[in-house]
Amino acid sequence: MNKFVKIIRHAFAVEKEDYEELTQEEKDILDKLARGIVSRGLTTPSIMFLESVKPLNFLGSQVMLFFRPIVGAIFPTTSYDRMETILEKRRSVEWLIVKIEEFEARKREKGEEERGKREERREKSNGVLG
Repeated sequence: MNKFVKIIRHAFAVEKEDYEELTQEEKDILDKLARGIVSRGLTTPSIMFLESVKPLNFLGSQVMLFFRPIVGAIFPTTSYDRMETILEKRRSVEWLIVKIEEFEARKREKGEEERGKREERREKSNGVLG
């Protein structure tokens, strides 16, 4: 039994060397995707989905590889191939989640600033009219 435990203990461990850094082009693609998600107001569902499938991102890239011939017959495959390559890297989904959160925080800050300016204008106009 002890031998079995030793074998299984690290069966699903991922070594740090397994992580590849994203290239600048890949970061730019994910950056654009994150901006699109935030601009459409899909931050919360996107983060929930990405967090739930984060352990499966490599599997997702392999599924994309399987469907490439079908997709290639219908759509241009340049972007599809890039996303497939990006998803093969374990850090890609986490990086996308962080970017979505950053853009959402910026959007909220900007909204709060605009709200403050509107309130100031409203107070000034009430002072003039009142």
